[in-house]
Amino acid sequence: MNNQQDKTAFSYQEALAFLYKAIDYEKLISYQYNASTFSLDRMEKLLAFIGNPHKGLPCIHIAGTKGKGSTAIMIATVMEYAGLVTGLFTSPHLVDLRERIQINHQKIPESEFACIMYELQPYIRHLQETALPASPTFFEILTVIGMVYFKRKHTEMAVLEVGLGGRLDSTNVVIPQVSIITNIGFDHTAILGNTLSSITYEKAGIIKHGIPVVSGIEGAEALPIVEKICGEKNAPLCLLGRDMWVEEVKPCEKDGIRGMLCRIKTWRCTYDNLYLPLAGIHQAKNCALVLGALEILRERSDMVISDDIIRKALAALHCPARIEVVAEKPVIILDFAHTADSTRFLKKTLVENFIYRKLILVLGFSQDKDLDNILKEIVMEADAIMVTRSKNPRAATPEDLYQRIERLCGKQPVIVTNVREAVVAAKHMASEDDLICITGSAYVAGEAREALRIS
Repeated sequence: MNNQQDKTAFSYQEALAFLYKAIDYEKLISYQYNASTFSLDRMEKLLAFIGNPHKGLPCIHIAGTKGKGSTAIMIATVMEYAGLVTGLFTSPHLVDLRERIQINHQKIPESEFACIMYELQPYIRHLQETALPASPTFFEILTVIGMVYFKRKHTEMAVLEVGLGGRLDSTNVVIPQVSIITNIGFDHTAILGNTLSSITYEKAGIIKHGIPVVSGIEGAEALPIVEKICGEKNAPLCLLGRDMWVEEVKPCEKDGIRGMLCRIKTWRCTYDNLYLPLAGIHQAKNCALVLGALEILRERSDMVISDDIIRKALAALHCPARIEVVAEKPVIILDFAHTADSTRFLKKTLVENFIYRKLILVLGFSQDKDLDNILKEIVMEADAIMVTRSKNPRAATPEDLYQRIERLCGKQPVIVTNVREAVVAAKHMASEDDLICITGSAYVAGEAREALRIS
């Protein structure tokens, strides 16, 4: 690369336009999942071109089916409160692509994004023109931009959420200080396999030799695989239910914010009356994984994070679109439950933590999801249902969702062609004592967020 090049030659919009020319598996309905379509070799070559920013990057790596995004936000918030320059790489975004790359809760500036993209574009353009299958994908490019940005800003801890699977994911080039694998369930079955064993094998691909693993995996099919791989790689394993325990969860309200008080125990101590401004026992379990990872970091490094800092950080959490209450009278909840397990957790949380006259659902999902099993978990609870679709090409049609719901339970949802109109219609239908829950894909949650004008 010519260091004399004008690195401001790309505007942010030009950088985005160039990025969107890359293949984007987030918008494809079907594709092969193997080492040719998801190649770490592509990542390693692109990283080498830009100076290998991932090498020596202090980081925490997080995989799993459900909860990895919330877990990433939790541990990044604690690191930031502890005074560390903390990077956070997550996906997908809700409204702004730059949400995926943050330092201390601040999105990567447009100018920095454009500058790094400009530096990468000669290499990417050459491959696009001469060897297209070898050119990096949309997600791979974003991952590299995040790593370059974290390295150049002297990030003291980067929290990296896996995009898909783990073994072949573009984030899986790092050597973390600790790996976290949240609970594992059925998702992306056409890609990762249709058994918990095959899915677990892919997620467990982030386990590295000698690097401690904290996991919330449950079930007789998945756990032995993780234990076997940890044993083969001499990676210490700390398990929820064996090394960390959620002993009590009570709904509460603090400063007008709905949340819960938890008692969570680790092998080191008990965190009693721990306040989380979140809803649902699944979030308490995610928190237990975070506390386990923090115990490891405090034991294995010179990192100093007091229990008081942990409490303050967790009390200040903000996890967008994770059973997020965005309005009152009527209560409006924004979520993106897109698996049968996550929808089950959502239903349980609504029933146990909220009082309402009618439940109004606004639903929109990607067509490659296990739609019948997802819908079974929640549609019977609803007094009214609206089905809609996001602008993403993978979105299931409202007509398809209508037919499935009618077949499953005899209910006849209202078809609304876009998310914005669905939000307006739901608000018009609801009284002050009702609850509107908008859920499905992250794209639906993002478009609803814009319709509700939530920053």
